[in-house]
Amino acid sequence: MALIQLISVGSRGDLEPYLALLLELQRRGHTVKLIGSPNFADAARNAAIAFDPLPGDFRDLLGSPTGLELLQGKPVRLVTDALLLQWLTTAREAIRGCDLLLVPPLALWAYHLAEAEGCRFAVLSPIPVVATAAFPFLKFPAGQPAPGRVQRRLNRLSYLAFRLLKWRQESRLIQAFRSQQLGLPRLPWSGAAARRDPPPLLTTPPILHLFSRHVLERPADWPDHALVTGYCFNPRSPAESYSPPPDLQRFLEAGPSPFYAGFGSMIPRDPVGLAAVLVEAARLAGQRLILSPGWGRVVPSGDLPSTVYVLEECPHDWLFPRLRGAVHHGGAGTTAATLRSGIPSTVVAFFADQPAWGRTLEQLGVSPGTHHHSTLKAPALAECLRTMAEIPSYRLRAEQLRDQLAAENGLATAVAALEALLVAAPCPDPGRDQQG
Repeated sequence: MALIQLISVGSRGDLEPYLALLLELQRRGHTVKLIGSPNFADAARNAAIAFDPLPGDFRDLLGSPTGLELLQGKPVRLVTDALLLQWLTTAREAIRGCDLLLVPPLALWAYHLAEAEGCRFAVLSPIPVVATAAFPFLKFPAGQPAPGRVQRRLNRLSYLAFRLLKWRQESRLIQAFRSQQLGLPRLPWSGAAARRDPPPLLTTPPILHLFSRHVLERPADWPDHALVTGYCFNPRSPAESYSPPPDLQRFLEAGPSPFYAGFGSMIPRDPVGLAAVLVEAARLAGQRLILSPGWGRVVPSGDLPSTVYVLEECPHDWLFPRLRGAVHHGGAGTTAATLRSGIPSTVVAFFADQPAWGRTLEQLGVSPGTHHHSTLKAPALAECLRTMAEIPSYRLRAEQLRDQLAAENGLATAVAALEALLVAAPCPDPGRDQQG
């Protein structure tokens, strides 16, 4: 059995599929450990998974002035050199003895630690991160008609450009850390992708995309080491042990199924104003609403009508099947939760991959529209709520997708790929699409 460690930084929703993987690997006899943001500590403890904290609470980072600019879609750098150096230094000590190191795209800097440790390495991604001609980076799903030759080339270049820009932002620090702290050779100007002689264990590390082919089809031009596993849902569902508070149960039973509105870890500049838009949209559409404040404390001022209930914490897999639909930020985790529950939804996006998941839901036929939180208006959102409530095709399509996801076992597929990596012989040939 192996020592498998996972480094992750981000929000609580980002962590869900990774916790499911660690729990399943642990059940199969491996020793596992999570290394991540301090805001993951409670989740790790509740799951009985060993945990080492990294410096910097991600909730504080997103709530900082720079974080708020990032959530507005501005091209700012959230992780400073000083914090990145702390992450590298702390994680280097935490992974001693590691056999397999797992990381999401936000922690690709751990590639260099895996090289120093001489362990195997794999990337776990909730979004497409391998270059494809089908669609640009963060602009999935593929549109119709198929892109022409020039557009296909531009699509592929968008991934290479993003990777190069990210590497050049961090290269001075990482090159110094590699040589001075890890005793590793310098990388080429354009990063690990340009290495002619990568270590055998890092030649073509697998990149596991933790979403369903029924939601986003695997591009035909991806290399063999880029996999689509299906969603990784925790088999130990929190819903099994959840008991709703009496007032929530009374609200659910007091009328037609409500809609849900919540934005998880997103922090808007005007949370009170955004909450007012949500409440007004529900009123205009004649719908009841469960409002989740989240990290941004999206709660209106003043008294609320009896048709609106404020809910602080509740497992999505318990609540969502009881709903008429959802309004959410389009994070990969919340998007997966709505699809698993068989409900339609509409995305009010903030940044990054969220608009793309909104467009994907529209293309799938389970969403009537995608909005941006900074320009959201009550009448437009009310129209989406009415559409989801009154046009049966959205619910029927959502239920069809729910059944397709239920027939998959993304968790078993992902774990099988990781266990196969542990016993595979190192590949002697340099690979392409190397991450780093």
